[in-house]
Formats: sequence, structure tokens, C-alpha cells
Amino acid sequence: MTFEDRNLNWNGNTREFRQINSRSTAPRVWRVTVVNNIITTVWGQLGGAEQVAQEVSEAINKGKSNEKTPDVAALEKAKRMALLKYREGYREYVNGTALDVAESTIDFDDLPNNLCFYKPDNSMGAGITKKAEAGNVLYSRKRNGLAFVITRGKRHPLIYSRRMMRQHDDEVGTSLTWNDRFPQIVEAAAKVMPQNSIMLGELVVDRKGYDDFAAIQSLTKSLTLESLTRQKQDKPASFYIWDIAFWDGQDLVTKSPVMSRYSLIHELEFSDESLIPVQFFDSSIFPVPQAALTIAKHNKWEGFVVIDPEGVYGDKGYNFKGKPDRPAAFCAKLKPSFEDDFIAIWDPEAGHGERSTKKSNDRGIKSVALYQRDSEGELVYICNVSSGLSKEQIREWSDPKKFPMVWKVEYTERFFKSQGDDTNALIFPRFVEVRTDKKVEECILQEPAS
Repeated sequence: MTFEDRNLNWNGNTREFRQINSRSTAPRVWRVTVVNNIITTVWGQLGGAEQVAQEVSEAINKGKSNEKTPDVAALEKAKRMALLKYREGYREYVNGTALDVAESTIDFDDLPNNLCFYKPDNSMGAGITKKAEAGNVLYSRKRNGLAFVITRGKRHPLIYSRRMMRQHDDEVGTSLTWNDRFPQIVEAAAKVMPQNSIMLGELVVDRKGYDDFAAIQSLTKSLTLESLTRQKQDKPASFYIWDIAFWDGQDLVTKSPVMSRYSLIHELEFSDESLIPVQFFDSSIFPVPQAALTIAKHNKWEGFVVIDPEGVYGDKGYNFKGKPDRPAAFCAKLKPSFEDDFIAIWDPEAGHGERSTKKSNDRGIKSVALYQRDSEGELVYICNVSSGLSKEQIREWSDPKKFPMVWKVEYTERFFKSQGDDTNALIFPRFVEVRTDKKVEECILQEPAS
């Protein structure tokens, strides 16, 4: 019986999954059980200490024709959890025997779903910072798109999502794949890729140097026919190549330095903008990281990946665990931060912000709600912020009567519902200071031009 059949027919009894880790003598283990509306998960190293968590499910769509009881909701959620583990390379075991074998080799015509390529570290550590200060790094432009993979075996190139899926979740079981959605990218890749090759990249919509993240989201979240229509009416997606993992059967991502892979990308001949070669700068352009941040901020770029051009990623280049390794010594993200002024309100009982549950915090501020005013003067909720407040500020301001205030808040990125995003939230918001020189009426929601 296949995993899909077992998952479909599962009634909630305990299931055990294991993930073999080449860097550890003992595999990771994950167990899940559903009793009524309670999901219990247990995880840890096999034979070692384990952690336990329980989650209580509630009814979904109460009073509607598609209502699901708490028991049904719990079992369906647990099935999704098991599927995610399977995609991460975990395999189901019964009495110590594996029911499936996790893939551990690359078939270029059919990439395994537990294959995962590296990602840059989220921030610069001491090692890569030292190299940058010495002028021994490259600054690779980080694009604001969605990570995808293109492989070519003996046949035509195939497009995979970051999770190694060949098609949209809502189109599983149909003949439609990402290839049908982005034919211009497949055609361009067929002109440059030899057999047994894999390119790593980002799907983007490039508007003269500005990445339209909302547009690429809509092209990947909608169904294929709608996505094709949108690309025809507006602008088709492009594939930004930020690395080559395999080329003509040769494993480059684990064995060759980054600069040789970048050189290979720039040797390719592109007939149009369906494929975009990685854009990078050396230390003669950006002698220090701050110089790169200044340019990123000026151009409204997402940032850079700081790279050791001589770095060889070894076994961190890819794995079969379904989660990326991060070769932090050789590559890390460098993102600019932005600032804006917001109306800060803390009144948890009225739905503004959150109150801490910690006794040590005297049930004071956990997070404060941020707002701005739209063109008609109405409050628009942005998000909550909890970072950046000192203990003294929390003690002093844990009184709803202290609010509203005007706060300067730092963030790395923000979204806008008017641009098609699901939220108006800030990414990594952090309180900077109180703006006593500014009135709440002056905190205006300034949306980017469409």
C-alpha cells in the first residue's frame, strides 16, 4: 500500500515516521496519534529524549453545509502533518520496519520530493563578516520572488517548486503542471540546458528593476488558466538563475567554488528575459556591507546574498531531508531595514495588542497594535510589534491610558492588501522610538503605485 493510500484510510491510530540523518548515528523519529479531537505528536532522536505536544481541534464552518466536526477536523489536520513529514523525507515504520524507502539519489527526470537544496544563512555571522570587511566577498542581488527549480534529464526541462512539487496543490491529480503555467521559461531553458542539469532560481515579475512580489504570488497561487491569462494581459514571469547545482551530469553545487558556477551562468546565451542571469558585484563596487545596503535601499531591492566566491559547499549543497542546509561560512543574507511612523495602541481587552501571560511581566505588554490612517482618515490595522521594547518601557506603558502614541518602527519588508497581499503586515517589525513631534493624524498609509 502506498503512503497516499495509508494516509487516506488512516483512522487516527499511532503512526511512526523516521528520518535518516547522515550526520547522526540515530534517525529522527516523529509519531502522531488522533483521539477524538486531540492530536498528540511525539518527536526526538530514536532511543533518546522525546518531546510531546497536544493540539485540540475545534469545529470548522459551524452552521454551514460544509461544517466539519472537531473529530474530523483533527484527523484531517493530522493527515496534512503526516504528508509534510513524508515530503521532508520521513518514512513510515511499523515494528521497526520501513514501509517505504526514502529516495537518496537524483533522477533528473523525476526529482524526489525530499530533495532540498541549500539556502543562505538568514544573517551574516562572524566568519562571513570578516571576509566582507577584508573585501573577499561577492554581493549577489537577492530577488523578491518565489524559489523554484528547473531540471532537465533525457527529456524536456521540468519546473519544480521549492517543495519539489510539479504542480499547484489544487491541480494535483490533473495533467496540468508548472510547465503549462510558464511555457516561456521552459522554452528558454530548453535552449541552454544540457541533459542531467539543475538550475536553482527565483520566479519574479521584473518591472524595470523592481520586483513585483504581489504579481508573482498571483501567478503561482491562481490556477493555470487564470495565471496564463494574467501573464498575457500583464507581464510573464521570469526565472532568475542564482545558482547551478548540476550541469551536464556534473555535481557543481557540492564540489566547485561559487565563482565558477556564476561564470557558467554568464556564459549562457539568453534570447529574452524569460531567464535572467544572477546579478552580482565585487568589493570594488561595495567595499563594505553598508555600501551594498545603501544601494539596496535606494533601488528598493530586497537585499543581497553575501558570498565567498571560493566557497565550496560540500555536503551542505543539498540533502534528502526536505529541509535546507545553510552553509553559513560561505553565504548569508544582507537585507536593508526600513522605517515608518505608526499609531501605536495597547488595549488588549478592546482587541488592540496582546497582554503578557507571564507573572514576571505583571501581565503587562506582550505586543502593541500598529495602525496607519487611509486617505479617508480611517484606521487601518498593520500588525502587532513586540520587539525592541525595554523592560522599563513595558512597565511604564502597561496602561491603555498611555496610548495612542506615535512610534517609529523599523522593518525589513512590508505587504499591502491593495497590492494583492493577504495582509498589510510588516516583516520583522521593531520599535525604535516614540515620535513626540508627530501627531497620530500624520501617520498616513502610503501605498506603492500599482
